[in-house]
Amino acid sequence: MQINILPFSPISETVQLDVYTEKEEEQYPLSIFPDEYPQLGEQHPELEDKERLFFSLNNPELECKGDKYLIEINLNQQIRIAKHYFNHKIYNYFKKKEIAGFDYINNVEVWIKDSEQNNNETTQYLRFSLAPKFKNLTQGWELLVAFNGYSVVYNQAIDTLDIRTESFRVIADGEVIKHKHLTPLQKQNISQIYPVINHSLANELNLSEHREKVKNKYLPTYRKITYFAKQYLLSDDFQQIIKFNADKFIPVPESNIYKVYDNSNRLIFGGNNKGYDPYSCVFGSKNFPDSYGPFQPTKRQNVRFFFIYHKVNQDICTRLYNTFLNGLGAYTNKATGEITYKFKPLSQCIKQQFNTDKGGSITFDNIDTAVTEIKSKLSQKFSGVDTKNTLYVALYISPVSKDDINSPYHEIYYKIKELLLERSITSQVINKDNPSKSGFNFHLPNIAIAILAKIGGIPWQLETQKRNNDLIIGVGAFRSEKIGKRYVGSAFCFNKNGVFQNFDCSRDDDLEHLVSDIRKAIGMFVVQNQDRKPNRIVIHYYKTMSRKEAKPITDMLYQLGFNMPVYIVTINKTEASDYVAFDTDFSGLMPISGTFIKVGYNQFLLYNNSRYANSNNFDYLFPVKVKVSKVIPKNDNSADPEQKDELSMSEVREMLNQVYQFSRMYWKSVKQQNLPITIKYPEMVAEIVPHFSEQELPPFGKTNLWFL
Repeated sequence: MQINILPFSPISETVQLDVYTEKEEEQYPLSIFPDEYPQLGEQHPELEDKERLFFSLNNPELECKGDKYLIEINLNQQIRIAKHYFNHKIYNYFKKKEIAGFDYINNVEVWIKDSEQNNNETTQYLRFSLAPKFKNLTQGWELLVAFNGYSVVYNQAIDTLDIRTESFRVIADGEVIKHKHLTPLQKQNISQIYPVINHSLANELNLSEHREKVKNKYLPTYRKITYFAKQYLLSDDFQQIIKFNADKFIPVPESNIYKVYDNSNRLIFGGNNKGYDPYSCVFGSKNFPDSYGPFQPTKRQNVRFFFIYHKVNQDICTRLYNTFLNGLGAYTNKATGEITYKFKPLSQCIKQQFNTDKGGSITFDNIDTAVTEIKSKLSQKFSGVDTKNTLYVALYISPVSKDDINSPYHEIYYKIKELLLERSITSQVINKDNPSKSGFNFHLPNIAIAILAKIGGIPWQLETQKRNNDLIIGVGAFRSEKIGKRYVGSAFCFNKNGVFQNFDCSRDDDLEHLVSDIRKAIGMFVVQNQDRKPNRIVIHYYKTMSRKEAKPITDMLYQLGFNMPVYIVTINKTEASDYVAFDTDFSGLMPISGTFIKVGYNQFLLYNNSRYANSNNFDYLFPVKVKVSKVIPKNDNSADPEQKDELSMSEVREMLNQVYQFSRMYWKSVKQQNLPITIKYPEMVAEIVPHFSEQELPPFGKTNLWFL
């Protein structure tokens, strides 16, 4: 198994650096702290009271001022400063050779013109990020080489364009920078500055953003980073900056490779039958004709469906009604008399009658007045109706795709969702164009699974091996470019089998709201578990939780008298700018499911896919990067109110095993996901709620999977 790092050594072990006692106003030079220049402090007593000194690798005369001192930096000892030094050298090298910029986590990013160009109006580039690391998988320096995907640049300079989009990047003098950061000097060559196409610019310039999906991204990723390393990094010119100790990506040390628990991927379906593939086990397949069906139908006796649609889509509504009632593609075997379907009647799939109210559909005449019409007709339909004992499911045939964010009618989707939630009605949205597509029968199982979950059924269950008394909390986030704000969704009180209990949503800076919700979740857990406290709290977080974010949580636990450990599990996608390991013994290069690799201190790559030992049909999913930490709440008056404990590998394995299992409980699709629902579900909630009029989740929405 290979991983995308090249070990290297500095050309010189030491470098000299000018440091200054002050910085210029409105400039942001780098800082160096007293423990990083002990000899200088001993030689110059006047520096004793200085909390920091300043240095600049780009333009010290512009960024720094005050007294200047010369210090010597050991690049194998002062790692933080060494990383800045290597990034500076790499950036300047590629700025002169190709195009250089920074990616979203501030790694140097190199843009290389693609050999394949699809549009004569634009130029397509391949983006590679380069990140110096120290002793993560080797005993010295390592260069992480990642493929970040594609970017497209318009072939007309900005001086020839009347651009209304405000936020975009440009290529200027070998650099990728934000348009708003262009300097007067750079604008002297305005006819040589070209815009990088983002979503807004693509719409404004009428450019297609369509790109063919690649079934297996491991193959092109491996091919591209191998080519880039050979052509651009292992060259004699580049090795004047850093000297590589190997001429190819290194193998992953065997001591860094682990596996989750055996059978962690095993699920339980109808009749307590066990299996691994949700589609085959619930619906049946050619290789598995005797399906088990869902694990558990809803406990509700009264579930009623009704349609909401634009009147011009009457025929689509009728087609869907017949499909749900009678199934799709029914075929009678003449020899056996058995009926087989492309899709069984919905009642057989979800084990609940497909009951509708006669004449109970809601239609609207005009898309411009859709929300007003639907609101009025909902009031009429449910006036005097007792909905406490009946769960209603709205089947909304949407005239606008949820993904068409530029449509003037895009908000209708969210407004209707909100109207329904306010009346405690769950819903399933189906785009009007989908039922007529040839592959719609492949979407129907996903729709059935989602509906079953929304009415309180359980499509499949985990076969849990270890039954820990854990309270697991998931926190995911979504930033809406249209709204311009990030919202955080939270999922609480998952039980040990992965069944959801409660959701909420708040702004990303509302830490008090999150702490309050965690307090409520603990109370709910204690009540549901007959006054037993959880043995530990596990928080799945969408980013690294800072001390500022963790402290209010541990303070609250201490105030409640709880001293159980809190495990903070950071879960990130690794689509770009990060480690990816390749199974070079397998033609598809994706490591087998359940493999996890240690890539740093308490940092791991988890391969969370459906490539099992005996499977032949699976999607190629990139790994997730997982970071694990452990905190013990302590007395707030102590020297360290948060005591971070060392983690054993058995604890790490349990945490990663939970992430692995919760990714198998995704009920919006029968396909395996690489993110756990503890992150994915809250992210889905956080994507929708900001569009609601009050930007809050109605009470019914906190206890129903309406967003699937």
